[in-house]
Amino acid sequence: MKLSHIRIPQGILIRFSGELDHHEAGKCIEYLEKIMTLYSTDRIFLDFSTLTFMDSSGIAVVLNAQRNTLGAGQKLCIVGAPPFAVRILKTAGLTSRIRMEPMIPEMPKTEQEVCTNGTK
Repeated sequence: MKLSHIRIPQGILIRFSGELDHHEAGKCIEYLEKIMTLYSTDRIFLDFSTLTFMDSSGIAVVLNAQRNTLGAGQKLCIVGAPPFAVRILKTAGLTSRIRMEPMIPEMPKTEQEVCTNGTK
């Protein structure tokens, strides 16, 4: 499992690459806690688009992320989850509690951008 993060205009994107299983879950939780503390006011996006496998341990990772973001007043969104991950999260009832998107939502244009582009 490889984890990485990057600041994007919408918040912090945390990318999960490889296999998320019980051997990796603890490391993932630690990494997420550090990133969420470091960027405590940003929206958090968990990018699952490059996951190749996820078992039920992924539920613990997502629940921990949800608990931390709720406690800090942050927003959490899972993006790009492959069908096998969606199935696991849906079975656990998480798809009704956590926002899931096929891709990173675009930032709405600000009033200034609208005026500058001459579309107002």
